[in-house]
Amino acid sequence: MTPSAPPRRPPLLFLLTTAFLFSIGMSLVFPVLPYIVMQYVPDVARQATVIGWLGACFALLSFLASPVLGALSDAYGRRPVLILSLLGSAIGYVLFGIGGSLTMLFLGRCIDGLTAGGMSALFGYLADTTPEEDRGRVFGQIGAVVGAGFILGPAIGGALAHISLSLPMFVAAGVCLLNMLWGAFILPESLSPERRQRHFDAAHLNPLAQLRGVLAYPAVRRLVTVSALFMLPFTILQTVLVLLGRDTLHWGPAQMGTVFMIVGVCDIIAQGGLLPLLLKRLGERGVAQLGLTLGVVGTLGLAALAFWPAAWLVYAATICMAVGEGIFTASTGALLSNAAPADAQGKVQGGAQSFGALAQITGPLLAGPLYARTAGPGTFGTSAALILLALGVLSAQRQDPRGEPQAA
Repeated sequence: MTPSAPPRRPPLLFLLTTAFLFSIGMSLVFPVLPYIVMQYVPDVARQATVIGWLGACFALLSFLASPVLGALSDAYGRRPVLILSLLGSAIGYVLFGIGGSLTMLFLGRCIDGLTAGGMSALFGYLADTTPEEDRGRVFGQIGAVVGAGFILGPAIGGALAHISLSLPMFVAAGVCLLNMLWGAFILPESLSPERRQRHFDAAHLNPLAQLRGVLAYPAVRRLVTVSALFMLPFTILQTVLVLLGRDTLHWGPAQMGTVFMIVGVCDIIAQGGLLPLLLKRLGERGVAQLGLTLGVVGTLGLAALAFWPAAWLVYAATICMAVGEGIFTASTGALLSNAAPADAQGKVQGGAQSFGALAQITGPLLAGPLYARTAGPGTFGTSAALILLALGVLSAQRQDPRGEPQAA
């Protein structure tokens, strides 16, 4: 049933639970992914490249699909898009768990990428139901529960891997299906019919046209650029961090699971505890700048691991990167939401996710060859330079109020 008006209060418990289960579903697979690929790619030199291509295929289809899903949510509501995204993730995880060949692994990731957009639909839901002045705080709460999922997910995935490397994938699929059923029976629609885009035709299914529409808002254009420049090194980190731990410190899934647990703890502390205080003192823009600065420190620490192989350095660098990413994502999510018109929240959130996916395409493709040729120093030194560029772009631009679309 679709209500005639948006909920007076957002069903925050459901949204927090959705984000929590979504993060568990993703993080379950992190500690075991390289070891699954090893079954089909015995050549160590090619493993990072194959992992990169798996990430790039997911990101490419997400890049094409996300703005379309966002436009669909503006026209038909957030709820069906969120449910469709969860179903696609479940199917993708099942195929990946079945495996049997690289073809099945790629098929699973492609299906998951094609229906990606669950979090962007959730952010659109939040924008529909949360006043502008509260969005930074609520986005921080979402980030905190995502961090909690990142604590439990890798730990569960590492434990299940002792039984079977495929078991974490099937559990992730079950988590997605559980979340989908929860939403199908509990979640009300946030976007009432009178607030939806009235004109929707085949042109809205063109992802490039949707991206041009997103870039027509100057403030959104600059924020998307900064986000993409940060997302690129973060996807590089996700792609090769397990390999860095394995090759430098001879760590296995259990140790890397601990690293991802630390990421989750940092998300909870940063977004659930520090973020409200930082927002009061620095504002959303200042918090984003601080997050980028911590990202630079973290990536430089990982680059130094080749010269100083110590476990504490991995933990310290990961903490800096995780805290920086957490407060940056929450603050820029609120900035993007405040910069977009009410009837274009889905398109803007989907477009932002799409540009993030473009960075996720480039990141894994860059990470594999970089790591194969230069290992940690070249890979993470490049990452630090990209984050510095993002910090420069954000610091050089004036803060813009929401305005009408202009030529991109």
